[in-house]
Amino acid sequence: MNEALLEVKDLTMQFGGVTALHKLSFAVNKNEICGLIGPNGAGKTTLFNVISRIYDPTAGSVNFQNENLLTKASFQIAQMGIARTFQNLALWPKMTVLENVMAGAHVHGKQNFFTAMLRMGLAKEELKLQQNAYTILDSLDLVQYANKACDGLPFGTMKRIELARALINKPELLLLDEPATGLNQSEVNELSSFIKTVRNEYGLTILLVEHHMGMVMGISDRVVVLDFGSKIAEGTPEEIQKNPLVINAYLGVSYD
Repeated sequence: MNEALLEVKDLTMQFGGVTALHKLSFAVNKNEICGLIGPNGAGKTTLFNVISRIYDPTAGSVNFQNENLLTKASFQIAQMGIARTFQNLALWPKMTVLENVMAGAHVHGKQNFFTAMLRMGLAKEELKLQQNAYTILDSLDLVQYANKACDGLPFGTMKRIELARALINKPELLLLDEPATGLNQSEVNELSSFIKTVRNEYGLTILLVEHHMGMVMGISDRVVVLDFGSKIAEGTPEEIQKNPLVINAYLGVSYD
């Protein structure tokens, strides 16, 4: 029996008179890649913002490892083991790749106000953080960029750097918000392989929002389909591609 890591139940999110999510329920099992698809405005990013605690939902529940996420503040989410990338790159262009990755681990820093003022333990903590960052960059074949500024690097490389920055937090759940945006087909293929490798090497569970159907159908273990904030289908990629509701609402034609 699969063990659910993330459980969304009867989740509703309203903005004034607009319902962005309507009684949405599904679960993401440990170590799976779950694709979340739907037309623009279907509620995908709204769901990510609820999970990240940017939005407070109108009704429903979200449990992560059997703990109620909705009682947590946004700064506690990373500490619980959830990391997120964004549709638009959020890297600091003038900082080096290594510095960008290290910056992703700030939520796990052990310094407090008193020790920081006295600079107690800073060098030891920073050295360990640097070593961890190098290990991640090496495992993702990015170590050659470690001391280069992000500005000017290929877009596909910067997408991988953002993933590396998420991984330094050692998450259990990784939320990927349209990682293929702006990539050419060759870069999409490379990123797809990269995401599967990361899942396997780091034992991750991944919730993937993506419009590139080739990527979603190629790497997802299961796919959830939203339309106007409601779930209209859930199943394997093969089942979703043949589902008449999905074809009518989103795919337009049967996807091979």
